[in-house]
Formats: sequence, structure tokens, C-alpha cells
Amino acid sequence: MKKRNLTQRIMEKNYVMFIISVVISIAIWIYISMGASNDTTLTVSNIPIQVELSDSALDLGLQIFTDDTPAASVTVTGNRAVLGSVNESDFTVTASANSVTSTGNFTLPVSAVKSTPSDNFQITKLSPSSINVYVDYFRESSFAIQDNIIYDVAEGYYATTSMPYNSITISGPQTEISKIKKVYASAKLSQKLTEPGVIDTDANIVLYDENDNELPTKLLAMSFKKMTARVTVLPEKTVSLKPVFINKPSGLKLDSDMLTIDPSEILIAGPSDTLDNLSSVSLEAIDFSTLSNKKTTFDSLAIVIPEGCKNLSSSSGAKVTLDLSSLSSKNFEVDNFKVEGLSDEYTSEVTSRSITVTIIGSKEQLDKLSADNITAVIDTKDAKGKVGSVQMPVAFVITGADSCWAYGTYQANLFISEK
Repeated sequence: MKKRNLTQRIMEKNYVMFIISVVISIAIWIYISMGASNDTTLTVSNIPIQVELSDSALDLGLQIFTDDTPAASVTVTGNRAVLGSVNESDFTVTASANSVTSTGNFTLPVSAVKSTPSDNFQITKLSPSSINVYVDYFRESSFAIQDNIIYDVAEGYYATTSMPYNSITISGPQTEISKIKKVYASAKLSQKLTEPGVIDTDANIVLYDENDNELPTKLLAMSFKKMTARVTVLPEKTVSLKPVFINKPSGLKLDSDMLTIDPSEILIAGPSDTLDNLSSVSLEAIDFSTLSNKKTTFDSLAIVIPEGCKNLSSSSGAKVTLDLSSLSSKNFEVDNFKVEGLSDEYTSEVTSRSITVTIIGSKEQLDKLSADNITAVIDTKDAKGKVGSVQMPVAFVITGADSCWAYGTYQANLFISEK
């Protein structure tokens, strides 16, 4: 009971509490002051390394190339309170390239200084101590992009690739650019293509030298590094080749002894709705006015492929042979003229008295044919306002002999005048 009363009396004395408070405050201040005055260390990372060539090297057109922006880490020692506000901007890190005056790979020493020399801390460590750079002349070139999209397509189907870009611009060290001989857009589809449709896939740009070795791209800048390639899967179909004729007489029947086509059919791929209604494709047209009664061979008539389809055969043309040697020829003196295609603003007078024309056909029909059954039709659509004496092309209309045609090219004279 006496101890408790004594304690109460002590606590009731204000000056005792004051002394205790002062002692505690002094102790806290001493602790903080001692901690703040102790040196500590700090590492600041991702400080850009400045690399600059000498003026003489720049005058030569040289440039520095690196695979990325070089950066450094700096460790400093100083007062804890001071280091609390230190960041990347408080340092200048440089790589000395003053001695570089030629192309090649160089190892440059790296150094660091305080941006403000009076700052109260010390640099104790720098990493890295050196960097590797490549010095060369700058070059920019454009390259064609080749398709290297790999896939497995099921039998009866054909796949084709389309790319959004056909070329790419690549820049960098002249020596590295000169090594590039091929540029591919490369990708590989994992699934087998078994039905019509469209598949988009990411294709990476890959560079190769003349020996088909892949080239590194770390020193190069490319306008793009990948693209979206489209693979279109189409069904296939075998179709026959159909000859097309101009000025062929309607009554002339070409049997297998007179007409041969090699190949007679080809394999094509195309949209299903196109192939479903397609049994043949046409060949480049043959003008019968160029054919006489003998054997004629056209070595490579172009095959006309429908829009959206692709010729999968080994040849883009077909060999067509027309053997008309079983037919006969006969000359006729034609004086029956007809003018067509002349504008209503003009009038014309045929000044040619007659034209000798060679007619090809069966002997039976030629024996019955006369000049009265042949009309020389003068086409004036190309007169284009001409007046006076002109020559215009002539075509012949034959009646009563539907297996005959006019062989050769002809012109007639006429006089055109304004009405």
C-alpha cells in the first residue's frame, strides 16, 4: 500500500514527466542523426550509354550500329538522405569512339560521370565496362518477298498463298545488307488442309545469303518483321480444252481427222460454284481467214482460264493441228460490194471494179458456187471522218455454201464524201 502511494506521488509531479520526455526525445534524435550520417550504397540501372563517332568519322559517312539501345548500371555511395533522390538523369554514361575511323567491330570503353559534379555522392562501380559496336556505312534497299508457307493439302484440293506485301525495305550496315540474297515470308500450318476455305497465318520475315544460310537481323531495321499470309484452299477438276474459231463456216464439221488438240484436257483449281458448271475451257481463237486447204499447226495456243481459277497443268498452252488438206480452193472474181459502218453524215462510192478472192471448202460446194453468191463487205468503222479516196478492209459473205470461207486479207478502194 505504501509503494502504490509513493508511485502516485511521483507521477503527480509535473517536472518528473518533463524530464522523462526530454530524455526520450534526445535519445530518438541521436538515433536518427547517427543513422542519417551513415553512408549507404545504391545501384541505378537502365542508364542510356551515349556513343558518338568523331567528327572525322562522321565526315566519312560512317555510322554506329548496335542490336539494341545500350544501357548501363551505376553503383554509388553516399549519405542515405542524399541517395534517396538519385535517378538515371543524375549520370552521364559514354562509350568513347574517338579512335574509330574505319568499318568493323569495335570494343569501346564505357565511363560514367555525375551530371552535376557537386552532387554529394561517389560512383563506385559501373557495368558494363565496355560495349561492342559495329561501324559501317548506312544502306537501305528494297527486296522482293518470296512465299515459304508450308502446308499439307489433301488429294483433290489445291492451296495457294497470297501475301499483303510483295517487297520489304531493309536498312542497316552496308556490309550486312549486301549479304541478303533472298527474303522469305515463312510459316508452317500444323493442320492438314482437307476442305475449301481460307486460313490466315502469321509469317515471319527470314533473310538468306547466296548459300541459303539464314542471316541475323539484330543490326538491321525492317519495315516489318512479320505479315499475315492467307492460304486459300480450292477444289480441283479436270476439264477439256475447247478450240475457238473466228470466221469459221457454220456448215464445216471438224472431225478427229481434221482437228487434234494436245493436251486435250487439263487440271484446274477454282471456286466450287465455278467448277460445278464448268466442263471445258477455251483456247486462244483461230481465225479461219488465215487457213488454207493444207495442214496447219499452232504450237502453243494460250489456254483461257476463268477468273478465280488456276491452271495446274504443266503447260500454259496447247498444240492445235488443223488438217484441211481434204478440202479444195477456187478463185472468184467478186464485183458485188456492200459498205457498212459509215456515218449518216457521209456517203461513199466504191471505186474498185472487182476483187479476186480465194474460197476454201469442199469440192462439191465449190463446184456449185458462183461469184453471184459472194458479197464483198467493206468495213468503214475505222474511217474516223476521213474523206476522199481511201482503202478499207473487206470481208466476204457467202450464201449457198455453208462449209466455205474466204482465205486471205483483202482491201477495196472507195471514195468518201460529206453529204
